[in-house]
Order: sequence, then structure tokens, then C-alpha cells
Amino acid sequence: MLRLWNLRDQILGGDEVHAIRAAVNFPLSRILVTYQQTDNCIPLTAIYKLLMGWGVPVTEITLRLPVLLCGLIALLALPAAFQGKASPGAVLVYRWLVAISPALVFYSRIARSYMPMVLFSFGAAMAFEAWWRTRSGRAGAAYVLLAALAVWFHLGAGPIVAAPFLFAAIDTLARRRDLGKDLRDLVLLGLATCAAFALFLVPARESLQALLASKRAAQSVPWSTVLPGLLRLQAGTASGWLAALFWAVALAGLIRLLRSDRRLGLYTLTVAAGHVAGLLILSPVGLASPVILGRYLLPILPFVLLWAAAAFGSPGPVPRIAAGLFVLALAFLGPFADPVARRTSFLHHNDFVGFHQARRTVTAEAVPGFYRRLRGETVLEAPWNFVWDSNRTFYLYQEVHGGRVLVSTPQRILFRPPLALRNAVAPDPEAFCRSGARYLIVHRNVAREEDRLAPGGRISELEVAQPLRRMLRDSAAALAGRLKRGWGEPFYADRLLWVWDLPAVCGGGTQSAAPAASPSAATASPSRKLPGR
Repeated sequence: MLRLWNLRDQILGGDEVHAIRAAVNFPLSRILVTYQQTDNCIPLTAIYKLLMGWGVPVTEITLRLPVLLCGLIALLALPAAFQGKASPGAVLVYRWLVAISPALVFYSRIARSYMPMVLFSFGAAMAFEAWWRTRSGRAGAAYVLLAALAVWFHLGAGPIVAAPFLFAAIDTLARRRDLGKDLRDLVLLGLATCAAFALFLVPARESLQALLASKRAAQSVPWSTVLPGLLRLQAGTASGWLAALFWAVALAGLIRLLRSDRRLGLYTLTVAAGHVAGLLILSPVGLASPVILGRYLLPILPFVLLWAAAAFGSPGPVPRIAAGLFVLALAFLGPFADPVARRTSFLHHNDFVGFHQARRTVTAEAVPGFYRRLRGETVLEAPWNFVWDSNRTFYLYQEVHGGRVLVSTPQRILFRPPLALRNAVAPDPEAFCRSGARYLIVHRNVAREEDRLAPGGRISELEVAQPLRRMLRDSAAALAGRLKRGWGEPFYADRLLWVWDLPAVCGGGTQSAAPAASPSAATASPSRKLPGR
């Protein structure tokens, strides 16, 4: 299953780290009432804090488990919501589209708030539809609860949980009967929803106001450059012709749905359009990026996939064959068909998630010679930082050597108990020896290596670039100095790397012969055990 594939070996990085830092640094009483500029999800952070307080070993899987559960529930709940509303053939195709949709898969694996937002906002929208049709108190209560959860997990869910009221207002005016009763019901439901929002928004109002002021920006979206990438991301393929086919199928399916179930078709269209319009009005920072805009628009993707599935709702062998070919084309021309994506330890890197554009690659000749002589061994890379925009070297090298990658970072906040990360190792000799890696590779100046592989010749122009560069360079030199004092000289060295054979220096075996080194490489020295070992 794509949502579980190689999940245990994925490096935690990027914005996944924000919630961890908040959970480690702040008490639960502050977490629950504080919106932070780093966009940590309050309920996810609170869950992590509770787990830490209970002494649960917090691994990468533990951190991703709440999001993963939402993704697995959505895999079942989204198709179930349309049972009896769409044809059986359309529901079957919809199941497959939900299962292979790269956006839904990625955000079911990444420890951020987007998949919970999708699940809860979808549930809220469908509960509202049931409530408006039946005026069931249970459906109304479900809407209020799910809408509140959606917005609590991500403020960007606000437009989609409000959009059903737009449909209800239009429907009321179009029918022109029971106007007073309909308006009364809508006002009562709206007040109940606002009261639910107030439970978590009012206690956090000061930090919320500061967050909204900093995250809202007057901006123009360059649709000519953003839209093609966005349409590819939602279609689930980087192929231009296949993305165009997907959207043509989705449009045809929407028309078919409007003919077969006008109410459902209009409802899904109004909710999707209302979310897009609301998002543009709110204008959060980053709409000019297809990846960021795609995240904000994730809640409408279940409805877009329904439209595509509805195009194949007719009985008979021809629609079934066409549906099968359509799903197979999306699967085999999507990002998970890439062999690199199936074995990398960095699948959650922005370069893989942003599959709408060609991913950066590297030739074997551009990789340090040591990696070209590896044969699938597990390597421990140091120093590492969690910022994806300045972190591409290790995943590019992994494409060549093919082994599992662990990382070590000087940012020690990731190693405070009860954090027990499996793929990130504290920068200590004892931790290196317990890691299970074959080689520890210390990069003399990893930022310079990033520059060598960057198309523009420099990894980043961010304000933190120079401090980050110095931190990486200085921490590498300090770490190498400590290891030389404890273990002796590395068994392999060149102008870019220092490498230690961990089984040898940790007492697990004899030192192996080094791959052929450059003339500047250090000679192998006898391994030394750590002091006190």
C-alpha cells in the first residue's frame, strides 16, 4: 500500500519538525492556546505532548501515526460517503482514484495537518448535505463537530466548511418556500458552529491575530505559471497530456453528475468553488507556489476525484475498460512509478512532493567516489539539517549508492527524551555505534556540496543561508575532531568527506578495505575503541 510503503525509513524533515519543537519546548497549557509563526498544528502538537508526558517512545512512526490513521480512514470513508448516491461503477473507480492519488498519499504520510483537514472538512461537507436534506439533528451535530475539528487542525479549512451555507442559501432562494424556516435553521446551525469555533479560537485570540496579520498578504497569483503545476498536482501526474485528459474526464464527469443527480452535482461544485473563492479572498502567503496552493486546495480534491469517477458510471464493458486504462495510466505515469521514489529515504522532501516539475537528478560522476563503490550498505550522514530547501545532497547521493540513509544533526532538540527517532542519530560516538549503520560519513562542507549540485550554483538565498552554512561547516569540523581523538583517523578521507567504518571502530569487526581514494585521501589508521568501551 502506497501510504505505508517504506514509511519507517523516511527521514523526518521540513515543516514536520515544527510540531516536535513546540511539543518539546512548551507545556500543554501553552500549546493549546498559542498559534505560532512556524505553523505547527495545535492538536497534533498537543497529541505529541501528551504522548511524551505518558512516557511513550516517540519515533517517526509515532509522530506520523495520527495523520496516517486519518489517511487510512479517508481511504474507506470517502468512497463510502457516495454509496447509493453515485453508480456502483463510479464508486469503484472513485475507490481506485482515492487510493492512488499522490496528493492524498503524500499527506497521509507527512506529519502535518493537511490530511486531518481533508478528512474532517470532507466529513463536515457531507454531514451538512445530509442535514440540509433531512434536517436530522444527528447530521447537524456531526457537521458542527467535524467543521470545528477541520478548522482546529488547519485554519485554511474555513472556506470549505463555510461553503455549504452558500449552497443552502442559493437552494433556499431557488425553491422560494419555507424561507423563514430554512433561514432559521441555517442561523441556528451557524451559531452552533461559531460557538464550537470559539472554544479553541477565543482562548488563542492574541496569537491568532498576530498569526493572521503575518500570514495574510496582498498578492497577485500568476496563474499562467501556477495553474499548470496546480492542475498536474491535483491530477496526480507530471505528464501534461495526461493531466489535460484527467481534467477533461473530470469535466465530463461533472456534467454527467449534474444530469444524473443535479443536487449532488451542484452541491459538490458549489462547495469546491466556494473554497477556492474563500481562499483567494483570505489570501494566505504562498499562493504563487503550486505546491503551497495545492495544499490549501486539498479539501476539494475528493470532489474533483468524484467528478472524474462519475465519467465512468455507465454500465457495460466499454466504460469499465476505459476506467481501467485511465487508472492504470495515472498509476504508471505518476510519481510513485519512479524507482527512486520507491526506495528513497527522503520521499517527503519538497522535491518529491512537488512532482509537477522535473525532479533534480545527479550523474554518478558528480557524486563523490566513495558513494559509487557502495553496494547498498546503510550509511549515516552528518551533519544534516531539516530545512528541505537547503537539503538535497543526501537524497541525490542515495540515488547512486542505493542504501538506506540515516542522518545526524547538531540540532539536539530532536534527541531529547522521550523522543526516540529511528532515522536521526544524535551526534555522539555511542549513538553512532548503536545506529546499525555500516559507515559514518562526515561532510567537511555540505553546503558547498549542495552548491555543486544546484542549477544556479548556490543552494539558497534565504536570510539564514550564511549562518546555516557556518553551522554545518563548524559542526562537521568539531565532530570530526572528537571522532579522531576517540577513534583515530578515518579509514577513508578526501577533500569532501571523512568516513569511519562503524563495525570496526565500535568493536564489531575488523576494518574493511576502503574504496579507492583520491591522492589526497588520508591513509587508513588502526581502529580505536571509544574511551571506556
